[in-house]
Amino acid sequence: MRQWIEYAVENYRSKNSFGFQLAKDLKPRQIDMAIDQYARIVKPEEVVALLDTTLVKSGKSGFLLTDRYLYSSNEKEEPPVELMYLKSVSIREENNSYCVLEYEDGRKRELYVSVFLDVADILEMIIHQRESQGTEEEERAGNGFEGGEDIQAGEKRPEVMELEQRVETSLDAIRDTDSEREENERNPKVNSEADIGADKKTDRKVDKKESSFGTEPEEVREEKSPKRNVQMTENEETPPMEADTKEIEPADPELSDDLPKELSLEIVTLEDVEDEDSKEPEEPFWDTETLRAELEAGETYEQILEKAEAGDEAAMYKAAEMLYAGVGTQQNQKEALRWFRESAKAAYVPGMLKMMQLYKDGELVKKNLTLSMSWGKKAAATGEPEAQYALAKAYIYGESEIQDTDKGIKLLVEMAQQGDADAEDMIHEVHRKMKEAKEQFEQGIRNPSTASGFYEMGMYCKTGDGYHTYLKDAAEYFRIAAQKEHIQAQYQLALAYYTGAGVKKDEAESIRWLEKAAAKSHKEAGELLAELKAKQRLKQEKTEFKNHLRQAEKGDAYAQSKVAGMYLRGIGVKKDVEKGIEWYERASETDEGYAARQLAKLYAEGDIIPADPERAAYWRMVGGILDEL
Repeated sequence: MRQWIEYAVENYRSKNSFGFQLAKDLKPRQIDMAIDQYARIVKPEEVVALLDTTLVKSGKSGFLLTDRYLYSSNEKEEPPVELMYLKSVSIREENNSYCVLEYEDGRKRELYVSVFLDVADILEMIIHQRESQGTEEEERAGNGFEGGEDIQAGEKRPEVMELEQRVETSLDAIRDTDSEREENERNPKVNSEADIGADKKTDRKVDKKESSFGTEPEEVREEKSPKRNVQMTENEETPPMEADTKEIEPADPELSDDLPKELSLEIVTLEDVEDEDSKEPEEPFWDTETLRAELEAGETYEQILEKAEAGDEAAMYKAAEMLYAGVGTQQNQKEALRWFRESAKAAYVPGMLKMMQLYKDGELVKKNLTLSMSWGKKAAATGEPEAQYALAKAYIYGESEIQDTDKGIKLLVEMAQQGDADAEDMIHEVHRKMKEAKEQFEQGIRNPSTASGFYEMGMYCKTGDGYHTYLKDAAEYFRIAAQKEHIQAQYQLALAYYTGAGVKKDEAESIRWLEKAAAKSHKEAGELLAELKAKQRLKQEKTEFKNHLRQAEKGDAYAQSKVAGMYLRGIGVKKDVEKGIEWYERASETDEGYAARQLAKLYAEGDIIPADPERAAYWRMVGGILDEL
């Protein structure tokens, strides 16, 4: 299998910024990280290729190929994908984030690939190579070549017989079609039903398994999803298929991937970012058929693109729609996202609302509710009713991290005061729903007596009635349960103190409760505790460096040596060897023998700077002289 996998990787030209790479072309740390994260039973020498889906190429997530299996970071708990008896690969029509794997024994399995359809393409190539190369080897073996001693004369392997049967079936179909064509030429008068039957045969899509050679023609591929839709008709050439691409947002390297879900908004930045592992929603938010009809009835894509490049905001948005749906031009969602964003930056309201929705649903970009609301506020600031309604609804009915019912109602009130009758109707409707929800919520309030009961009431108040949360009450319930040693309540109370939800924000108090929960092996508490302590340590080191630097600049030799050491080790400041050496030299000028001896040690060992015996001897001598003084 190894040579077939290597052939597939080397001969597949991905049009995505990501793609499989052979192990020999990868950095060892990428392979080690991939193995550690999602393929722990694999040895480094077994790795054939890797698709690294991380932006910084760390290897932390992706797809790893050995000579027999495919490992996926998306399915760590599932067994790896067997390659040897894989029969076919296809993209799931209703959601092209999944591919369907079928095996020779009839088994089927779904594999989540997200936007990385390269995985399906590579697996198809591996299957084709295995079938073609395996057939050639079997034919050589059957004709008396090396490796064929066990095959009796005239006996055929089952795989060969199956291949011949597929070829014969395809040839029969061709002969039938030719016979019908000859019959039609002899009898030009054919009824409509015969015409329809002939059309169906002629227009039949070409499947990989129906090809007479068992391979899929390059121009013709099975229709897998709306994004990879290629149809063949008579007298029509199909343009070459281009792989879908998605723009990847650069992630903030200082942010932690491992903070709990409750804190996701706290660590997100307001930069336009996009993620390698974003999923598409299960249902498209466009009526594709209506969109296609509208776009095809208007200007050509080239005409619209020309206007867009000249600065026409509406044209930018329309070009984005055409690129997204693949109408009038080749589908290219990376370019579609770029033009959606350009139209939004140009203050075009539909563009801003589209960016709001993209970030809300995680479509084309990583889900980011903060950025979604940011675009919504910008759109509403234009005064367009459509945008104001969108923002009001996001506040009232949005996810808990962004929900602020009072703000949403306030916005509707302002619209109603300006004469918008629909806004007034919506206010009455929201108040009615809120009243019903509050009544139902209050029916669930009870007086608990146990730690678990207080914890459950805390979660009940934290969740709220769908329009408001009761975080202050939740914090009090959590406090009582936490004091009764309820581990989950201790963690929730720590989160409340960390985020300021219902209580005054207090990082020290948050750490105190995290330590209690972590001591009882609460995983999330331990992870957050380590994160907070690391932040505290970094903050302390930065403060310490600033204090030493302030004294060093005044000529304090001890502080100068401390600054030198912190520069050399990167403590409290970015590592800078040259500045570290410079500060040691400045310290030695003020009769600091310690600094001279440190320089001698650095030049002698050659770990941080190149070894230099002469300089080491010089600074050793200087240190000795200074010590005598």
